[in-house]
Parts: sequence; C-alpha cells; structure tokens
Amino acid sequence: MVGKQGLVLLGWVILLALAEVRSGDRSSEGASDRRLLTNFSFTLMVLGAGALFPIARLGASAAAQSLNVGILRSAHWPWLAVLAVALLAETFAAYWAHRITHQTPLLWRLHRVHHADNAVDLSTSFRNHPLELLITLPVSAVVVLIVGMPQSVVVATQTLLAGVTLWQHADLALPQRLDRALSWVIVTPRLHRLHHNPARATHDSNYGELLTLWDRLFGTFNRTEGRRGVGLNDQAARPDRLLQQIWSPVYGVIGH
Repeated sequence: MVGKQGLVLLGWVILLALAEVRSGDRSSEGASDRRLLTNFSFTLMVLGAGALFPIARLGASAAAQSLNVGILRSAHWPWLAVLAVALLAETFAAYWAHRITHQTPLLWRLHRVHHADNAVDLSTSFRNHPLELLITLPVSAVVVLIVGMPQSVVVATQTLLAGVTLWQHADLALPQRLDRALSWVIVTPRLHRLHHNPARATHDSNYGELLTLWDRLFGTFNRTEGRRGVGLNDQAARPDRLLQQIWSPVYGVIGH
C-alpha cells in the first residue's frame, strides 16, 4: 500500500514539474542554480529521515486498533466519512503546529530554513530542516491515535496531504477566477506564496494545509492579490548554501 503511495506521489511530482516548466514565472526572482542543489540535498535528507513518518503513523494506527481507542473506533461510519473527519483533524493540528513554529523563536530557527528560499517552486516543498520532524511527527502520530484512524485512512490522508503540499509550492499561475473560486475552500499556490513573503505580517498568515477553513476561523487568512516577493530579509545564513542552512538554527534569530 505504501509502495503504491510512493508511485502516486512520484507521478504527481513529474506532472507538477512539467506544469511548472509550462507556466512558471521566475523572472522577478534572483534565485541561483545553487538553490536547486541545496533544496534537493534537503530532499535526500528529509526523505531519509522522513521514512519514520509513515512508520510512526501506521504504528499509531495499529496501536489504536490494538487498544481499541480513538474517537472513531466505536463509530460505524462509511469510509469516506472517516476520511473527512481524519482530514479535518489532521489539518487542524497541522495549522496550529505550523503557526506555533512561527510564533516560538526556538522553533522558528528550524522552520525559517524552509522560508529562506528566495524562490518558491516545487523544490521548496522538500526544503525542510530534518529536525522539524521532531515537531511534525509526534503531532501527526498523536492525531492518528486520538482519532483512531484505520490504516487505509492513514495512507489516504498522508498521500493526499503530501500531494497538496507539493501543489501549494508549485510555481503555477492559475486563472484568476479559478484561483478565487478554489480559495474559498482550499489553499492555492498563490495563497501559499503569500505565506513565503519576507514581511512578517504577511508570512504570519495562510498557515493552512489543504483547507483555508482554519485560517478563516482563527483570523490568519490573507487573500492579497498580485505576485509578491518571497524569502527572508537580513539572513545570517546564505539561502543557497546547504551547510550554512543546516547550521542556521544555532544562529541568532534574524529576519523575523
């Protein structure tokens, strides 16, 4: 099942990459080719460490079934209803985990590696400090346990949310009307690009993963029009230097 998940995501990456080549617009961004090397180096590290992610989530699901715990364990709901509840729970937890990484200086030191990229495209979705897994992995596993997700739902939500993360970072320009219509419900690439703007007032918004619901409910939704700049100002570490970015959490909190 997990192998099929990987194939689906690989196909999605290829499709998005081709779409970026067709519609991407980096003319206003001074990104160097070296950033791609940095981002894909992070990809290898995150994929290696990230192997723990499905193991932890599937382990939490097995524990929920073995202990007969979880909100939905005693509810005989259709599979799609369980999936919908799981997605709401996952995106709610992800929203607050993401927001806390922005509001807590120590956690921001890790998360700013993702925001340091001076362009936003498909490769940015892989650009995360490996130590961020210490935050995201326990949160996700606890959600699986509390909800009592069956393993099929765990795999489905993980695949869907990973695919959404890739899409949100892709350098795609949707037709304006389509973008506005979709943004009533889901986070589009344009909305997420605002989250990567250097200005704190702007990048402390649109925390949502998949749904705009939680940003709307908690007052952090931003629908500013136009293509804004991305990256961070006054960085202590060069955004396209891998080793500097890996060690950047030990630097002072600069640029936030």
